[in-house]
Amino acid sequence: MDWLHRWRYACIDNVQKIMRHKIWLTLLGFVFLLLLTLNFSQGELKPPATWVWVDIIGEGASSLCVVIWLLLVLSMRPVGQVTNWFAAGFIGIFASNFQDFLDEWVHLPLPYTWDSWVESLPVGLLALTVAFCLWRKEQGQIDRYLLKRQAIYHNTTALDHTTSLPKFEHLNTQLEYAFAKGKANWQQHALVLVDITPFSEISYRYGGREADRFLVVISELMLLALREEDMLCHLAGDRFAIVMKNVNQTLAQQKADRLKALIDQFYFSIKDSEHGVSAQATMVLVMADNSMKAPDSLLKQAILALSNQHKLVQSNT
Repeated sequence: MDWLHRWRYACIDNVQKIMRHKIWLTLLGFVFLLLLTLNFSQGELKPPATWVWVDIIGEGASSLCVVIWLLLVLSMRPVGQVTNWFAAGFIGIFASNFQDFLDEWVHLPLPYTWDSWVESLPVGLLALTVAFCLWRKEQGQIDRYLLKRQAIYHNTTALDHTTSLPKFEHLNTQLEYAFAKGKANWQQHALVLVDITPFSEISYRYGGREADRFLVVISELMLLALREEDMLCHLAGDRFAIVMKNVNQTLAQQKADRLKALIDQFYFSIKDSEHGVSAQATMVLVMADNSMKAPDSLLKQAILALSNQHKLVQSNT
């Protein structure tokens, strides 16, 4: 019965999302009732012998599909300008299709021509065209924001469920690939290991969900600071790894120092609380060396350096 609970939860969640757009649901109901009232108050029902069931089923199904599209859009999108244009467009198309459907049942006398206007005017299509233009612009902004994640999502490697970043296995694959391309390419790579605090403190004091949110925010912060060709991985807990490509020692160190300064200046606000915590990064950088006989030597060297860095910090405190 687990599937039944999941289905029930998904239905409740979608209904709650749709109910954020009550104004459009109200308008849809108003258009539905208005067309019914106008047709049956001004016209008369056609004899059953004249009904064309193919047209009735086709136009009725078209109206139902438009309503389903509207509900799907409202369940997926937040309140805003693009959603408003989509909703207005779908309701306009629904009005045209539904009037076509009613024309199969109801005959309006000649003096009434408003039904032809409802059926023919492309108001819904025009609104939907505006919606798609705005959506295209919005999608372009989202694509630019997610540019650094593009290579990640196109990769079939399993992602970490919390941060949506590649895991340890993908890091090994990338290092092996860089090593296999030859010495000249290998020595232009740098590996940075980062431990973020106070992940454990947040988990202990505020719960695992807030600790996971902390990791997500930190990962987004680092992604924004890195170049497109750099790769960020989530290894475990509060530890991240960064593979920098096409860098020398000086450039890699500069980028690592700027990233550490950015993290150290970050203040994480606890949800539904006045409290917050300051983030801090412990970071080491190791350049790839032609003396290494295997790509995993770079990772082992970085892990050892990070361990020594932690011991140094503890001895100073």
